[in-house]
Amino acid sequence: MPDVTCSQCWLWQPLGRSTRCRACGAPLITSGGLRVDQALAPAVAYGPPPGVPGSPPPPPPPPGYPVGPPVPGYPGWPAAGYAGFLAADPPRGTDWVLWVRIALAVPSLLVAALLMVVGLLLRHVTLPASAGTVPQTVDLGPAIVVVVVAILAFTALIVWLARFAVTRAVLLALLVISVVSVLGHISSEVPADRIADLVDIGWDLIFGALLILSLVAARPGPA
Repeated sequence: MPDVTCSQCWLWQPLGRSTRCRACGAPLITSGGLRVDQALAPAVAYGPPPGVPGSPPPPPPPPGYPVGPPVPGYPGWPAAGYAGFLAADPPRGTDWVLWVRIALAVPSLLVAALLMVVGLLLRHVTLPASAGTVPQTVDLGPAIVVVVVAILAFTALIVWLARFAVTRAVLLALLVISVVSVLGHISSEVPADRIADLVDIGWDLIFGALLILSLVAARPGPA
């Protein structure tokens, strides 16, 4: 089924039985900018070409359609229908909510991919023998699959919840607490751990800036 987008929150979604957005109820539009309900409406038929004796005048446009240039047709023939109109101009500006959701999804996807690689390379691990036992070989494949599925499911939930401002505000508060906690003990760490914490703080600052912009900046809309 073709994908359509919402004219208000600009979320792409598959076209189902409804012509309105499942999240906010605004009219859906196609990739070409036409409202779905008008694109699915039957075209208005016109009579014979002008000049034919007895031909009735063309019917007026149906209610709700704007008066504009007709659909191009054969020379001397009137338009066969109305093409509708653009429900909204293309969105202008940066969608910071989308960037927040990408920043949430990418690290989890990288961790899941790394676990899958480790599972393929080190799937079978042999445990050393202890007193009275023999060496045992453990298959880590099923456990890694369960962990990867759990990570992806949790990430999908958080990415979906990130569309709401309350979730982003909670994430920002947790991020501030994490940065303050790291800064409190970074001076007493060894150099290797200190470098890792500085890299972590740098990423937290970038992600925190995205969260702040998503909360204070307006969502992109028509120009």
